Order: sequence, then structure tokens, then C-alpha cells
Amino acid sequence: MTTKGFQICYHQGNTFAKPNGDAEDYRNNTKNLTSLQAHIAFFDADCDGIIWPLDTFLGFLSLGFGLPFSLMAGILINGAFSYPSKPRHGILGWLPDPFFRIWIRNIRHCKHGSDLDIYSHQGQFQPDSFRALLERYSSRANKEELSFWDTLGSLREEGDLYDFVGMIIFALEWFSVYVFLRPESGYMKKDDILGVLDGSMFPVIALRNRRNHHLIQPLRPFAVLLGLVRSLF
Repeated sequence: MTTKGFQICYHQGNTFAKPNGDAEDYRNNTKNLTSLQAHIAFFDADCDGIIWPLDTFLGFLSLGFGLPFSLMAGILINGAFSYPSKPRHGILGWLPDPFFRIWIRNIRHCKHGSDLDIYSHQGQFQPDSFRALLERYSSRANKEELSFWDTLGSLREEGDLYDFVGMIIFALEWFSVYVFLRPESGYMKKDDILGVLDGSMFPVIALRNRRNHHLIQPLRPFAVLLGLVRSLF
């Protein structure tokens, strides 16, 4: 499917609408996209290249984030990234979208400062930058895992001067990754992080939650807090 020059090869099985739980299928069907586009394709329920706030809300809910977090994600993410991703066609193209939709094909315009350049300005994953993040800031001896505090340490050392918006977004993004992975040890494994960065882990977790009827996890905040405490020691 092609929509206004943007080729869509993924299907609903790769999204929260009908997750098939197949990470390899997700990678194969998003390989024509940039890494950043592939990262968010999971939230495009009708595969039209556009993510509505409701898509973001339901997508986060399917990943087990719970109602409050998912509602906040739908508001903040679409509120922040709708305008930068909006196509600039004519004068009206410069006006904000009243529905706060996100256009996947333009997601590269949503790259913000203080992000350690894990994605390039073209939206491609940069393995050298990710490897440098692990080697410089992982508090584990094997340099294969990161705690949430490690990511904040990297922000303190390499965040752009006076880039308060970028720093806040960076912290919220990594906190979301941490909440999603919920590592018992308090440390996120490298392969799990990569699965989040390319989006391939999303349909796997969404299907697991659907089978377990476990979309809302009341104990998740306590598990997250316990992991954060563990990673301090």
C-alpha cells in the first residue's frame, strides 16, 4: 500500500489492532522504513501511515501500561509530535492539526536535542552511538545492560545546553522503555532495548497480554519501583 509517496508494507498483525506476536515478521515488513518509522509503525492500527491520539492510547494500553499512563501518552506524545510531522502542503499545512495526528513518513522531523544521536536526522538507527551509550554509562561490568539511572547519567553528561524540552523528552522516553521492559534486576538488557528501538518487541508483548487478558497490570508500578531501587545497589 502506498499513501502519498509513503509505502506501507506492514499489516494489522504488526500493530496493536491484531498483534501476531512475530518479531521477525515485524522486522521484515518494516525493513523498507527508517528505524524511527519502524519504531512507531506498531501504533498505526489501520496501516494508513497516520497515528491518532486514540491509536497511541490503545497501543500503550495493549503493551500493559495501564489506563493513566496510556492516557498521558496519548496526550503528550501526539501533542508534542503532531505538528513537526504534519505535511507542509500550502498555507494550511503550517497550521496545527486539530486532531493531533502523527504522520509516520515525517517522523524524522520529531528528532529532538539531547537524544545522544541514537537515531540520525534521517531517522536511521546508529549502532555506534548506541554502543557508546552502553560502554560509557552502563554501571554493569559486562556493559550489556542499562539501568534508568544510567540513562539519566548520560543525559547529565551529554545533554545539550539549555535544552530543557529535549532533556525532559529524553527522560520520559527512557522511563517509558524502562516501564515497558520492567526488568526484575533493575537493568534493561541490550537486546530488549534494541527490540524497543526497532519496534519488533511490541507485537510480541501485545499478543502475550491479549492472551493473558492482562492489559492493565495493577502491580506494575510497584514492580517498576522495586526495580529502580534494586538498580541503585
